[in-house]
Amino acid sequence: MRFLKSFVRVMLGAALLLCLDFQMAEGLAQWHLFYRTGLQAMERGDWNRAIESFQQAIRVKARDSKKIRATGVMFIEYFPHREMGICYFHLGDRERAKQELSLSLAQEPSERARNFLERLNRSERASDPLPVTSPSPQPAAPTPPRAEPATSTLVGERLSIAVLPFESKGIGGALGQIDLLDKLVTGFVGINRFKVIERAQLEKILEEQKLGMTGIIDASTAAQIGKGIGVDGVVCGSITQGGNAVTIDARLIDTETAAIIVAKDAYSNGLSLQNLSQMISDLAARFKADLPLVNGYVIGVQGEKVTIDLGNKNGIRKGMKCHVYREGAPIVHPVTGEVLGKNIDELCEVQITDIFDAYALATITKPKGGAPAIRDKVITK
Repeated sequence: MRFLKSFVRVMLGAALLLCLDFQMAEGLAQWHLFYRTGLQAMERGDWNRAIESFQQAIRVKARDSKKIRATGVMFIEYFPHREMGICYFHLGDRERAKQELSLSLAQEPSERARNFLERLNRSERASDPLPVTSPSPQPAAPTPPRAEPATSTLVGERLSIAVLPFESKGIGGALGQIDLLDKLVTGFVGINRFKVIERAQLEKILEEQKLGMTGIIDASTAAQIGKGIGVDGVVCGSITQGGNAVTIDARLIDTETAAIIVAKDAYSNGLSLQNLSQMISDLAARFKADLPLVNGYVIGVQGEKVTIDLGNKNGIRKGMKCHVYREGAPIVHPVTGEVLGKNIDELCEVQITDIFDAYALATITKPKGGAPAIRDKVITK
């Protein structure tokens, strides 16, 4: 009888563990499957399909990790940002490759990410193109030459933003002497992507509108504040602590429409200066990755509507703004005869309204130097 009772207990325990494993597998299988599918696509050299799979995995689990539980007692290495960066490397997209590899190194340093980032840097210093590889033996159809997004022609100003005070939930006095707003502003300045308004100017506007620095601001009010300051977008959100877990939720709101352009979060298992700095760094890097600097062409014009050859595959999203410009005569050094660049005429600013895979529709929001025409150039703001 004693043996039978022991046997029953063992079997019940095993059944419980099996049930837990099934539940865990069901909850984790989706991101694991996406990640594995991405790795398999990389083996075939199908870089675009791999990127799609890694992006789907990141929507569920956003951080690279040397050791993460897949199912039951099985742990794996999980580096979707690193592998996505390598895919962009093989596609010749220098800026996106650098963004993803840098984000991977910030989240979980690895020798593989460092090696590819160094190859990128060497190529950039030597002004060599990246070795573009294709899964297909057939030559790709010719496309118009496109300048490197972050190192070539920069027209007009970058997207201007104001970082508003974040709401604190459950934090109490845990931040101590740490100034969260200062850290956030520094984080967004440090990625060298946006034109970030100074805190002193922001405080002046908030004081004039009698809003204070509470951080409790809805999207409509945030857009109104941003419009008063004269910026394209405002970053607002909250920092929340529950037990040891700390989460920062942030969103970029368009000041004209009050629509959310980007929404991201960052997580840490403790609140310290180091953890907070890392969370803000990750958050800013993810904003930058979602709002890339990309060059393209105008391929259609109808009144105030402009069609450009940038779409989902280029990382374009609804609400993004672009400069439309035209290159003029070359600028030639009067002594050496060296061509230093070209004269640039900025024609207008447009905002993306509809997005497709290979192109997008935009509306002229700020006329400047003339009407756009087919073959004029475009760069995201």
